[in-house]
Amino acid sequence: MSVHLLQRAPRNADLGNLHLTFFIAAIATELCIRTQLYLTHYPQLGGSGLHIAHLLWGGVFMVAALAILLSLLGRRARQVAALLAGVGFGFFIDELGKFITADNDYFYKPAAGLIYLIFIGLYLGSRAYQRHRGLDDDEKVRNAVELIGEATRGPFKEEYRDQALALLADVSPAHPLRAQLIALAEEIDTTPNPDPPWFRRFADAVADRYRAWSEQRWFHAVVIVVFAGWALAGALLVLGLVLSVTFHDNAAHPGFEQDSMLHLNFLNVASLGSTAVSCVLVAIGMARLWRGDRLEAYALFTRALLVSIFVTRVFTFVESQFGATFGLAIDVMMLISIQLMTAQERRQQRSAPPAPRRLAGESAAPAPG
Repeated sequence: MSVHLLQRAPRNADLGNLHLTFFIAAIATELCIRTQLYLTHYPQLGGSGLHIAHLLWGGVFMVAALAILLSLLGRRARQVAALLAGVGFGFFIDELGKFITADNDYFYKPAAGLIYLIFIGLYLGSRAYQRHRGLDDDEKVRNAVELIGEATRGPFKEEYRDQALALLADVSPAHPLRAQLIALAEEIDTTPNPDPPWFRRFADAVADRYRAWSEQRWFHAVVIVVFAGWALAGALLVLGLVLSVTFHDNAAHPGFEQDSMLHLNFLNVASLGSTAVSCVLVAIGMARLWRGDRLEAYALFTRALLVSIFVTRVFTFVESQFGATFGLAIDVMMLISIQLMTAQERRQQRSAPPAPRRLAGESAAPAPG
């Protein structure tokens, strides 16, 4: 019965931003906790046999988020709840190692990889839910009603009115509430949107600057060189272990033990295998780029990064713990860069004049001179 009711419940048009707020808050909280504990040598809060675990703080934040959702109406309440829920989940998931081991081992080595997998699963589930189908007319009307209802809290922002009218514009004219809601939204006095907070302005300025850089030719060259170096480093690592290439005995430091495929465990082999796949995809992409097929090359680069993010980094987090965050950050920045380059290439191809078509049997015009 409850599942059936949830299936009929209208979706929030702003669910993408709310989910993103949750993920950013949760990941930032987890990384802050691990960094703070590392810098302070893992202290314990409490005494006389008591220990205040992170799980308790996580419960406090998540209960606060639930209290807001169950008690308050409005977009701002949902945004605050998403933020608090993310912080709470970050505290909660940090204790994962304690609850999957018999001896409550907080430092259980695979915990970092499992936490990373959980975040990947949640993110992919969120994206799949958002892309399942677009909002239907009733959902658009319901979201427009909520936006118009923000006028009861004070000055009605132009942003809310514009969003409500945009939703209603896509609703079928036959809907019984469409015309009345459009008229109501247009009649309400609005106020200009307030200036965003300083951190939002800073983030927007950084994003705009990076987007402007992505349109420069030097940016494309730098990204391609970085991709080549990234793939070359991975290829050298794989070949070095497969061919057992290492230091000579007289060049190695005392106590050095030679690595080879025979000395690697499953995590090492799986990481090397996925790294090899990424390297092959980049190599094929470089060949496509040499032939002038930029979109196909960028698609192959994107697949190489997705293999690294969703496969290789899982094993890296298990092996290297949260030290793998730096490598993940590089992968994400490269993915953002290649997506910006892909979008720019598509715009250029759409704006380029079509090539002239020749009739059958017509030869190409001779080159001048």
